[in-house]
Amino acid sequence: MSFLNKLFGSKKQENKPVNQDETKELSVQRNEKELVEGTNNENSELESTINLKSLGDLITISSGPVGVSTGSTATDFYVYEWFIKETGEVFYVGKGRGNRYKAFHEKAYEAEKIREMYDTDVRFVGKDLTEDEAVELESQEMTRILNETNDRLTNRIIPFFTKRGNGYDRSSNTPSFQFEKAPTLYVNEIEEHYYNLKPQLFDEVNLENLKAPVFLNWSIDEQVNTIYGGNVEKYLGETKNLLLKNGSKVLKSQYAKSTTAWIYIGDESVTKYNLVQKLALDRIGRKIPTYHLIDVWKFLKDNIGEFPPVPTTDALININPTHNRVPLEEIKNLNDWSKGYDEGMPYWEEGNKERKKGNLERAIELFDLARYNGYEAPALYKSYVMTFRKLKDYDNEIAIIDEAIERSQTTGGGVNGTFILEIKERREKALLLKKKKESIN
Repeated sequence: MSFLNKLFGSKKQENKPVNQDETKELSVQRNEKELVEGTNNENSELESTINLKSLGDLITISSGPVGVSTGSTATDFYVYEWFIKETGEVFYVGKGRGNRYKAFHEKAYEAEKIREMYDTDVRFVGKDLTEDEAVELESQEMTRILNETNDRLTNRIIPFFTKRGNGYDRSSNTPSFQFEKAPTLYVNEIEEHYYNLKPQLFDEVNLENLKAPVFLNWSIDEQVNTIYGGNVEKYLGETKNLLLKNGSKVLKSQYAKSTTAWIYIGDESVTKYNLVQKLALDRIGRKIPTYHLIDVWKFLKDNIGEFPPVPTTDALININPTHNRVPLEEIKNLNDWSKGYDEGMPYWEEGNKERKKGNLERAIELFDLARYNGYEAPALYKSYVMTFRKLKDYDNEIAIIDEAIERSQTTGGGVNGTFILEIKERREKALLLKKKKESIN
């Protein structure tokens, strides 16, 4: 598998794709249910795919034709584009046969919203084409639009090396991140341009609403490190500790009936915020006050007092993992991520199958082979962590988490803030479980 082939999916993608499921997730527009459910679910497996925002700072990478030929020998393909009559703006380019140009496009979510809101029409860029000709022309037309006009395309996949991306970037009116200052709920260019949405502030903190909050680990990327000075755990730990000390109860379920507030650790889009609030209204009959962690941290510090020290169990527990993993410096393809991905990922996939079957020791052996061959994606470490937890091997769970954190700090890209925060929280839990196990024995 070539490196470029692994980068298919979204208009923007990391130079280190995380795993096959994550890459596929980027290639389609998710519907509203996918946007608001299956996230922050304490019962879901750690390896669940990440959302678009949890990828952090991305770079625009695109290439030749965005479509793939199916091998059809028909010569009645065409390329079409949907546009707004009043302005002439093109918002979607597609290819097809028959009535495809006027059919409802389930995966073209934003384009269908625009068709519903505006008076739109369709025109053909080319007709009576072979499939290969249609694939090529579709890419050429997208490139023309993105290089020569200001139209915001809603296509999720666009050609490589265009002068600008499509409309899924944050709006230029979104304020930049600042140290110890809460970000805004943001909008992208499509939302601002076509739907007139604007960035909005988080709610003002009210002490009464901090009795039973839920912390949401969404959208924590490298930019958010600016807000926390690279130490998210300090602000999160101090805030949770002070809330618990003053009688609050931190909940896990976002839609629990007793939830009094949502506290975002990262930022979020206005669109997703509106969707989750609608879901809260449907499920528990009310909207939920929504705060940002920095605002809550400041509020507690100003109104309650100094933060008590955050307890840690590291100094109390001796970690002695026994394993067959090779040292980091002996890993193959250590400086060739693409080759490590190709040679190591098949072992991870096979190991994950064994893990799900309950063959945990065999799964560990395969994960070790994936790691040895150079596979270092978060998915590998998530699988390791879940397997060691199932085995109640807390020493190895803690050790592999420490390795994941170390590698994320030294290699940079490919590991997002949400993943690191999640595994650090699991590390604390593993320490407590190890302490409890040792006290019983």
